[in-house]
Order: sequence, then C-alpha cells, then structure tokens
Amino acid sequence: MKTTTTIFMLLLSFGSVFAQLPKLYIHIVSHNEPTDSLDKLPGTKYFNAKSNALQMADIVDSKNAKWNLQTSDGFVIGALNYDAAGTTSTDIFEILANPPYNDNIEIDPRSKNKNGRNIADQWYLLDSCGANPTMTLGGFIWAVCPPATSSSIDWFQYRNPIIGNIYGNSWQCSILSGAGSLFPHCNDLNDFGIFKPLSTTNFYTHDTSLTNNLWCMGVGCAPVLDSLSDEQSIIDLIQGQVDSIQNGLWPANKFYVTRIMTNQREYGPTFFQKISKVIDSLNLIPSSQLQWATINETFTAFQSWQTSSGSDYSQWQCGQTITGIDEIAKGNNHIIYPNPFNNIITIDFYDEQKHRVEIVDFLGRVIYTSIVQSDTSVDLSKFLNGIYLVRVDDKAEKIIKH
Repeated sequence: MKTTTTIFMLLLSFGSVFAQLPKLYIHIVSHNEPTDSLDKLPGTKYFNAKSNALQMADIVDSKNAKWNLQTSDGFVIGALNYDAAGTTSTDIFEILANPPYNDNIEIDPRSKNKNGRNIADQWYLLDSCGANPTMTLGGFIWAVCPPATSSSIDWFQYRNPIIGNIYGNSWQCSILSGAGSLFPHCNDLNDFGIFKPLSTTNFYTHDTSLTNNLWCMGVGCAPVLDSLSDEQSIIDLIQGQVDSIQNGLWPANKFYVTRIMTNQREYGPTFFQKISKVIDSLNLIPSSQLQWATINETFTAFQSWQTSSGSDYSQWQCGQTITGIDEIAKGNNHIIYPNPFNNIITIDFYDEQKHRVEIVDFLGRVIYTSIVQSDTSVDLSKFLNGIYLVRVDDKAEKIIKH
C-alpha cells in the first residue's frame, strides 16, 4: 500500500537529487516481412521498396530525425539480385549506410526470414551489401497470446551467440529493442525502461547480478503511423509524454525512450506527408526535452545516464504517474494506469479500505466487477480496442484500449 508520507518523501528525493529534468529520446522504427516478396522476379516490388526507402531516408536526413530500418531477408536478396547486375555498388543498404544518410539511419537484421535463414544469416547478407548492420534485435517475443501458450518465447535464446544456418557466421545480440504486438506476440513492451530481464517468467525483473548479456529497451507506449493514422494524435501523444516529464508527473530519476513504429508496406505519398508533419511538429519541441536518437545512440546516452545517476537500470511503465498526489487532491483514493493501455490496467489504492470496481464497455455493458482491498490488475486482452469506463466506488474514469 502507498501512503502520503511515502509519496511526499519520494517527491522530496526526486526534486532534490535531479535538478535537471530528463529528456525523452525518440526514433522511427520500420519493418518489412518475408511475405512481401521483395526478392521475386522481375524485381518490381524490390525497386518500389527501394524508391520508397530512399524517399523516407531523404525525409529523415533533411529533418535530422532518426530511423532504425529493421529488415527481413527478402529486401536484401532483392538488392543482391537486381541492383547493378548483382553487385552491391548501388544497393539500397550500401546507400543508406554511407553519407549523407549514415548519421541518421541504422540498419538492423530481423529474425523473421525464409528458406531456413536465421538472424545470423540475415546479418551476413546485410554485411555483404555494405549495410554496416547492428546487433539489435527488434520484434522479439517476450510473451505469447492465448491460446498459443506453447509458442516459443524467442528472446531468451539470443543471450547466446547465434550461428547462421546457411553461412555459418556468428551473431551476438546486444540490445533487445521492443517486443512485437501481433499474434503470437502478446503485449507490446509498454515501458520506458532499459533493463536486463531476469528470465522468461520474470521479464520485468531487472537482473541485479548483471550476468545476463542482453539489455532490453522498451517501446514507451509507441504509436503506430500508417496511411490511415491521425498524425495529430501521434504528435499530441508524444507531446504529452514530454509534458509528463517536464511537469513532474513522471520521476526525474528515470531514463525515457519512445519510438514511432511504421511498416514499409505503408510507404507512399500519403504516408510521407504524415511522417513529415509529425517530424516537423516534434522538431518544434526543444532538444533539451525531446531528442532524436537511433537505438544505439540512445543506448550510448543511457550509459552516460548510468554514470551520472549511479543507477544500473531504469524502468517506468506507460501511463503511470509519479505519485497520485493529484488524485488525492481531487478526492481520489486510487490511481489507474497505464492510460492508454494495451491489455492490462492496474489500480493502486492509497488506503486499506474495501472498494467496488466496475469496468463498463462502450456499449454500456459491465464487463468486470469485483470488491478489492489492495492494488489490483485487470486483464482486458480479450476485449476490443476502444473507450472504457472504470468505476471505483462513486468515481468514474475513462480509459482507452489501443
């Protein structure tokens, strides 16, 4: 249970030790799929994807944003097959890995590949293209959605070197960068943390012995931008995250990183208009509050933060607030977070009384009811995205599932 005394002491400690408020680090992440057939004859899909990637690179470079291109093997095979009669002199990956683009773009191998290739093989192919690929793994599975409870939790295997099935090379993951969100993935890693997961069953528990060789970088309630997205809502979401840090709703002794997730299938004129507007708007936020950085640049900043803060790791859950002082001031005896949420909400109480909790969907149906006397979590994963109403005794609050 939380008490106002504990809250007050936390506020004092945060305010006295960290005079400089932290900034929010941000980057764009893209991916493609093996099923995109970017390696198929006559190469039309590859050249379209190359053209779109170059347009995206021009936008990112001209606006000094940051982009992590996470790619499956089809795109790379297409580059090897169709660029400059099979040479790598003009392939898309060599272009992006050299000036003027290399300062703002990183290229990461994906583990989703075809024809028996694993992520080590994909890294080998990217390296042969001159891509200067990273050791970052994106889209890993840290939990699986029911009923696929027997599916592999794949991140744990990357603690050890991976040997290529085809080329026999060795690849060692250094950073887990955000979990996947679609089946069989379950629950994006809605956390602003950078930490070392202890095990498959204690993913959110930091390995205090620091023996685990993998660092995990959360997605920070990352929005998805596609051709149908409302780009202003994404701008508002990120501005709200910055405001939460600068206004003291989130603690000053944490390290914060988020991203904008994109799918290369969506790249085209409408998408480019939207991403340009998002970048331009975010560039109006002072760099002392919001800073573009690739995944590896972000991790380097985190290492500096470790030295200056004296902390080994940082975790802060999406939607959580520093204390709940505002709720108490308004007469609330609880706080609900995260909001927006993905699947699970948590209700923390500031007293030891019994409380009636109800959750009502957008059709007015009561989908959850319980009498609780302690902090509680509610799993809403089987319900549709949308607006819900949480009633705690005589008070109600809207929450958004996305």
